[in-house]
Amino acid sequence: RDGIMQTAVFTFKENGARALLDPRTSLYAILIISMVMIGGSLSGVEYWLRVGCCFLPFALLLFMRNFSFALVYACLYGFAMLMEGTLIHLTEGIANLLLVIVAGLISRFLAPMVMGYCMMRYTTVSEFITAMERMHVPQAITIPLSVMFRFFPTISEENSAISEAMRMRQINGTRRGLMKRMEYELVPLMMSTVRIADELSQASLTKGLGGDAKRSHICEVGLRWHDYLLLILLTTALVLFMVY
Repeated sequence: RDGIMQTAVFTFKENGARALLDPRTSLYAILIISMVMIGGSLSGVEYWLRVGCCFLPFALLLFMRNFSFALVYACLYGFAMLMEGTLIHLTEGIANLLLVIVAGLISRFLAPMVMGYCMMRYTTVSEFITAMERMHVPQAITIPLSVMFRFFPTISEENSAISEAMRMRQINGTRRGLMKRMEYELVPLMMSTVRIADELSQASLTKGLGGDAKRSHICEVGLRWHDYLLLILLTTALVLFMVY
């Protein structure tokens, strides 16, 4: 029964179920969140803008029912904010430098990365290509991005298969050493990366992405009321960030 239900859900998604957000809204959110989080300060209006930008990926993770990832995300940002607000001012020397680097990497880059992860989870390749064609984006940009949408999930599956094969052969870090484990895991993964990238590119061209004729789509893409609301909020955040 579980297998039938999973197949039904997957088929429904591929045959017209709407994505959580329009791909154009997601791309705009990634751009604004990156600008605010990387260039924002820890005081005044920019601080509250950063807090708001942190909350959007967290809300998407909760909506996707990925509660464990949402909890880890909230804990990491709470830890980073604590370090930036208090611990950095209480330490000196090497400890202060390490805290600044770790807190800066987490607080400024985690939110855009999680937002991109959420987009790749709830957006199919067909929806993304349709949205790009609606914006009249050249195929030289659309094709590599569409390949990227399938590249990372496929690499993750390949890495899981390699790890499973290593466990079957009882290859672990304690018996063979860390360097041997890296060799046994990274070398096949690098070889698979080249092969998978080539296969995905060929699959994209086979589906007609490189042709001159206009492609038809069965997926439904369009802005809904929550897309417009999010676009207004993101634009307001951008204006406040540029003004203050």
